[in-house]
Amino acid sequence: MWMFRNTWLAVAAGALVCLGGCGGSSSSPGKAAQSGLQTELNIPANDGEPLSVVFEIKRSDILASTSGVEYYDCRYQTHERIAKFGLEIRKGPMKGKPAMAGVGGKFLAIAGSQDSVLLQDLTKSLEAKRIPTNSIRIPELPFDGMVLGEAESRNFHGGYSENPKGDWTTMKIFLPKGGDNGEVYLNLNPVAGQGEFSIKDSDYGDYIVAELAKVL
Repeated sequence: MWMFRNTWLAVAAGALVCLGGCGGSSSSPGKAAQSGLQTELNIPANDGEPLSVVFEIKRSDILASTSGVEYYDCRYQTHERIAKFGLEIRKGPMKGKPAMAGVGGKFLAIAGSQDSVLLQDLTKSLEAKRIPTNSIRIPELPFDGMVLGEAESRNFHGGYSENPKGDWTTMKIFLPKGGDNGEVYLNLNPVAGQGEFSIKDSDYGDYIVAELAKVL
């Protein structure tokens, strides 16, 4: 059974309320993601920068069938450059009111990934101050965190809600695993084939982007 820090509960509960009702707290705005809809696109904020970075995901049943692990092949293509990485997720049972669960996983590096544009867009969206250069590649980057909601839809203002039901799972992840140096929202919609990074706090921007640069 997944266990998580008691101090996370108060933080996550507040985040969940914001996710359901306030714009820009964990996602880019767009139409609610229901089964069968096409992949949503980044919608620019008022200043012309995306509120989040949306990437493509494709679930792999080969690894996902073992030990309750969900595995996704991920890619971010723009300006004729394609960034590729793997994502493993293991979720605990949803409990409490509001219902939440512990989550753990890791990002996996894939050879040949072209991550320059992805890192630029992450730097803007997470409000980092610098783009990482000369990052040392590592094979995997473990993380842990919390599932904030399941079967949620996304409204035009960027919030998430369980009414109406949708296909999004919203999560807040912590880097490094077992620590709290950085936090970022990671949201997944396997039906629409989408994943999403969005800002938790601008103070974490440089750390999160620098860590992700090691595997993206």
